[in-house]
Amino acid sequence: MLSTTLNLLKNHGGLIAICFALLFFSVFGQSLFFGLYLPDIQESLGLTKTKMGSIYAVATICSSIIVLYTGRKLDVWPLRNFVTFTLVGLAIGCFTMSFSTNAVMLFAAFLILRHFGQGLMSISSNATINRYLNENRGKATAITGLGAPLQIVVFPFIVYFLDDYLEWHTAWMVYGFFVLCVLLPAFWVFLKTHQKTTHARWAADIKKDGDQKNDKAQKHWTAAEVLRDWRIYAIIAIMMIAPFAGTVIFFYQADVAASLGITVVGFATSYIFLTVSKIIFGITAGEIIDKYGERPALIIYPIFYALGLFFLINGQNIIILYLAMSVIGIASGFMATIGGPLLAQMYGTKHLSSVKSILFSSAIVASALSPFLFGYFMDRGVSILTLFSFVIAYSAVIWVLALPITSKKCN
Repeated sequence: MLSTTLNLLKNHGGLIAICFALLFFSVFGQSLFFGLYLPDIQESLGLTKTKMGSIYAVATICSSIIVLYTGRKLDVWPLRNFVTFTLVGLAIGCFTMSFSTNAVMLFAAFLILRHFGQGLMSISSNATINRYLNENRGKATAITGLGAPLQIVVFPFIVYFLDDYLEWHTAWMVYGFFVLCVLLPAFWVFLKTHQKTTHARWAADIKKDGDQKNDKAQKHWTAAEVLRDWRIYAIIAIMMIAPFAGTVIFFYQADVAASLGITVVGFATSYIFLTVSKIIFGITAGEIIDKYGERPALIIYPIFYALGLFFLINGQNIIILYLAMSVIGIASGFMATIGGPLLAQMYGTKHLSSVKSILFSSAIVASALSPFLFGYFMDRGVSILTLFSFVIAYSAVIWVLALPITSKKCN
């Protein structure tokens, strides 16, 4: 395992580092980051949970529609140009958030940040690593996927530190300048030779697939063909669990903490357990996928997510909370690794960004609906822990779809 990983890093370390960084810095458009500023934004703009959730939901759903168009541009634009476009958009989103003084501007900020941060940066990371690697996709996806759990460890403490010195409007201004003055030049330099090297080799392989007329040639599905395949909807039904429930955990982290009788800072310490388990089992998932295929990972993920949420709603002491977040981390590690290799194997890599955009758009819709639905019922007196019990029931049964999806007869 170690030798394979070292060889992978030796041969493709630059590409893996780029994809890792894209995912890591997508944090500026993630629910985790918004949740850290949510109480201040809500108080400053005088918004209820329902209104805040509604703004967030509509902005995120609009983002999910737009990403179906913009995400597929990665199939035709050079990666360097696509990343430049994405980072400029992300900076604009940060500046928009900085100047938000009413609900309309907040909506615009959410829309831009969700689209460029959560959407295009995540898609470009996952699609890129699975497009350009034919072997050890699971392991490579797991390594680049470490960017997501490390967000959880690093950024909450950065925000808590800056909170003592910067008001939230000013902090978002700083983030915008960081994206423009640090991230953009760095990616521009690192991707200088990508089109003539890595991309050129992949293009040659795609041409070879097109020239082959035998059954061994990889079929490269278009997005339209994928939408006519029932398996994509089954995958969506399974994969939506984490974005739906995970968004609520981070977005309403203050409410979850209060329901458990734990301080917000105390709740934030559980992110370390979530992160460590997600890292360990993300790598484990990569090994399992490369050796045994996607079925075991698809089955494990929803079952463990249900178990983690069960522990969470019964986590009235810090030890059980840590256990809950550890188990959710296990499930999240498997989930983060599954999507890219599975889609690449089933549908090919030529149109992978377009295909990935379908799955990602569905995940965005799930992450949009949950803050609104939870906020609506919480404003009406329903406990957030009670609401999680419905997600547990769904997660506990949906894993059965993994069996027909990964059946050899269906591939």
